[in-house]
Amino acid sequence: MLRGMGFDNNTYIFLASGKIYNAEKTMAPLLEMFPNLQTKEMLASEEELAPYKNFSSRMAAIDYTVCLHSEVFVTTQGGNFPHFLMGHRRYLHGGHSKTIRPDKRKLALLFDNPNIGWKSFKRQMLNMRSHSDSKGFELKRPSDSIYTFPCPDCMCHTNKSADSRSSSAT
Repeated sequence: MLRGMGFDNNTYIFLASGKIYNAEKTMAPLLEMFPNLQTKEMLASEEELAPYKNFSSRMAAIDYTVCLHSEVFVTTQGGNFPHFLMGHRRYLHGGHSKTIRPDKRKLALLFDNPNIGWKSFKRQMLNMRSHSDSKGFELKRPSDSIYTFPCPDCMCHTNKSADSRSSSAT
């Protein structure tokens, strides 16, 4: 999916996760494709992680903090972690955080298609990336979570009008 979206093997990736079952075997293909992949366990020493090890919420907070300040956040899951994170990133960046949320239903259909070629798959991935929140600005729909969209829809317009008033007053 990441390769299809245009990320190459020089891309630095931080994988936010809990314990991965059979990690050495299951992560080997991803590590081969993206040798700059890191986890908190790879970046921090045992001593640095020791105060957090027995507390899953504290370990998740480390992942959250790294993802919060990342250049791009890519998520393929639902739940509180990505929703709060997307909202916090939007809030920090005035509604303009770079977030990629692939359409999971389309993704499952593509992965399940044994006849799809690389060119077709890549075209679909690039299309999915362009239709996600990669540019960072999305308007809140009435049914969307306040945690994912913490800013009012008119925030940018409000800030622009307030800026123009303050600059015309000077």
